Amino acid sequence: MDPVAVLRAARAVRDELDSLMGGASTELRDRLDPLLAEAGSRPPGQLADAIVMLVAQYGPAWSRLSALLNLDHGLATEQVVPVLTDTGPQNLGGAAYGGGYDDLPPTGAMSLDWTRPDQAPSSETPQAPSPQAPPTPAPPTPAAKGRGPSMLDRLTGAFRRRRGDAPAPAPESGWEGIPLIEAPTESVSGWGTEVSIGVAPGRGQDGTVAPREPVELDIQLVAEGFDAPGGWQVRLRVDAASPYPRATVGLVALAQQEPEVARQIQAICSVRGQVVGFGLRSITLHGSPGRLGREEPPEPVAGTRIRPALVGEPADVTVAIVHGDEPGRLWWTYRSPHFVTPDRAELCDLGMRASEFGRQLTGQGRLSEELGRKVGSRVPRGFWELLNAVAGRVAPRRPSVLILSQEPHVPWELAVLEHPYDPSLPRYLNCQTVTGRWPLGGRRPELPPPVSARADHVAVVYDEAQAHPLVTEYGATQVSSALGDVLGVLGQGPDIVHLTTCGSAAEALGRDLAGAPFVFLEEAGDAQAFLLAGASGVVEPLWPVGGGLARDFYRRCFTGEPPAEVLRSMRAQAPDSAGAYRFHGHPSLTLRRTPPPSK
Repeated sequence: MDPVAVLRAARAVRDELDSLMGGASTELRDRLDPLLAEAGSRPPGQLADAIVMLVAQYGPAWSRLSALLNLDHGLATEQVVPVLTDTGPQNLGGAAYGGGYDDLPPTGAMSLDWTRPDQAPSSETPQAPSPQAPPTPAPPTPAAKGRGPSMLDRLTGAFRRRRGDAPAPAPESGWEGIPLIEAPTESVSGWGTEVSIGVAPGRGQDGTVAPREPVELDIQLVAEGFDAPGGWQVRLRVDAASPYPRATVGLVALAQQEPEVARQIQAICSVRGQVVGFGLRSITLHGSPGRLGREEPPEPVAGTRIRPALVGEPADVTVAIVHGDEPGRLWWTYRSPHFVTPDRAELCDLGMRASEFGRQLTGQGRLSEELGRKVGSRVPRGFWELLNAVAGRVAPRRPSVLILSQEPHVPWELAVLEHPYDPSLPRYLNCQTVTGRWPLGGRRPELPPPVSARADHVAVVYDEAQAHPLVTEYGATQVSSALGDVLGVLGQGPDIVHLTTCGSAAEALGRDLAGAPFVFLEEAGDAQAFLLAGASGVVEPLWPVGGGLARDFYRRCFTGEPPAEVLRSMRAQAPDSAGAYRFHGHPSLTLRRTPPPSK
């Protein structure tokens, strides 16, 4: 289990504690926050062990953490704690420290002069800058440690024994890679740091496999607390002569107030305007050189693999939203096949945790322009400028927008446009454009989102005695909401799973979904967990709404209309009801249904 993934999942759990545990969340938050604050100052594996030990003592939080890490809920919390504690007591404490965020790279309004991709500047790799700063001393060689398996190793083994997992299958044939980010694990404010970015061979590959066709891969860095004098983005050619290329980018650590601050270097990989991979690495910044010398061996880069063979038609605008180094700080980057986009991320500061901001909006239980204006006011100006330019380029058709986001809480789709493209429609982003959303940041779900999904075998979870309309009209399999029945139908690999009730869904989310089904939730549920489990797309309401949407939705989707467009037009006609439904998936995703044989 990757310690970086554990830390990322633990931060997500912390943001959701109020909804997971209610008033009982205070105790866990008070114990968890000091641990998370030690990121960068404590060996990642040891810190992740301590976090798992702590969270495993709190059932709802443990269930959520294990779901985010794709573990099997069949191992209960009372079974987890003995598994972890039989190696001896661990120190779960640690002094918390805050991060200084002064002197961040300037952001704000972007006066962008949009150019076409064929007018882009040279794609040659920029040279690393040579800041006038002392060279970083070589890290000391860590002493060999004779420790046994870590708690994470033991926990992973326990889950595998519980599930009877076979060894992981070999990757499919053909070229693939994983994001490469090579950097020291610590540096000093004001010093220059050389970072190697590129592509490394995927699991089970030896670095000799080449792509069938040359690929131009753009890699953009997001690193709060740094400046990049030579630019934040490089373009690499992946071909037979260089199947796993790399380049060097120079970063300069900005001034900070605290003696130590944990930072992240994040890499967003794209091909022809479509994001195809994401990687993340942590780095500790010290206020003075005297604190150097505790560097640990680097952990593997966390993120998704890169598979250009799956690249299809990109969305007209893709925005990637990643966490900053402080709750509520988000960095936005943009991609488009129509224009060259800035290589520098834009800051969005919510002023509070993303989970709290999202709950304040969706907790109202209704759609309103006031809600949309609150969302729109947080959207960086550069997004609106790019979207306006793209809308003019693709007119008269509607632009498509794909939101890739590390945070699942803020309904960016409901942002109100000050100057709508079609005044006859509601001014919300997901009414004016064809919009989809997809999680970003972990090994799953992979990138890019699929653009096609089968729709022959439909399963509907429905507790009424009479047959559901999907049964009578499309031959769906109807099952009750009992957990055993839900797990049984999920194991059969249906193409579509329609849940009229989500009561048992939470218990089923820790299991991988057979195949890659399209999921429709009639109740507010956990769409992200279904996507992490392998769903090709999810429709969910943000708050309780009346039924009646499904029949017309499937009728239109089964004739070839993309679900994102079907929902867009439904919202435009009935914003009070259909406006609550959010679509997770590629805006161009279509559901392929085999026509019945002719008689």
